[in-house]
Amino acid sequence: MFENNTQSGYELPTLQKHAIHTYAWMGFGLLVTTLVSFLMNVTNLTLYLYLQVPMFSFIMLIAQLGVAISFSARLSKMQPSTTKILFLVYSALTGITFSTLTYAYTFNSIVLAFGITAIYFACLMFIGNTTKKDLTSVGMVCSIGLIVLIIVEVVMMLMGMDIATKALTAISLIIFTGITAYDAQKMKKLYYSYEHDSEMLSKISIYSAFDLYLDFINIFLYILRFVGNSKD
Repeated sequence: MFENNTQSGYELPTLQKHAIHTYAWMGFGLLVTTLVSFLMNVTNLTLYLYLQVPMFSFIMLIAQLGVAISFSARLSKMQPSTTKILFLVYSALTGITFSTLTYAYTFNSIVLAFGITAIYFACLMFIGNTTKKDLTSVGMVCSIGLIVLIIVEVVMMLMGMDIATKALTAISLIIFTGITAYDAQKMKKLYYSYEHDSEMLSKISIYSAFDLYLDFINIFLYILRFVGNSKD
């Protein structure tokens, strides 16, 4: 197996290299999101698309779901380059949706929320990578909690209730705290599962980066609800 991987042109990474590669791609995804969001704002494309294109928010939601489902369902059959393209496409789509945040919150609030998220996320990465406790059960409980939370939010929206309440935001943040720590640990488990398959490791690295990217984005949004000053 080692010989086949060497002949295919892929180098077998160590866990440390794998982790660095994963975090680098996660960071690159966040950079793409930030740049796309910035460009959307300075060119006024955000206002144009959301005001002129019917159901643009719904179109964006379907596009993001489609990319996320394709990413997860077809991971084993994809080329490593395809996983990278899908990840960057999703990051760009998120940048388009995030461009609306500047119309709801002040710039200082967004920067503050991002800084708090970065520190909080780094702490969760440290916990997930160093703890000896198996966080699988934590991940399962939090995943179930997330499904219940989504159902509750949908019902509340249909009833015309405000879903941005402090209590609901706190619960959401707790759920993603558990999921993030679990995903950090899962990255290591996936590495050891495919330790001798370098091509699969290349894809798993992007998959893990995608998981952690989603965790960061969600934590950022919930923290922004807490510390953000809305524009009147």
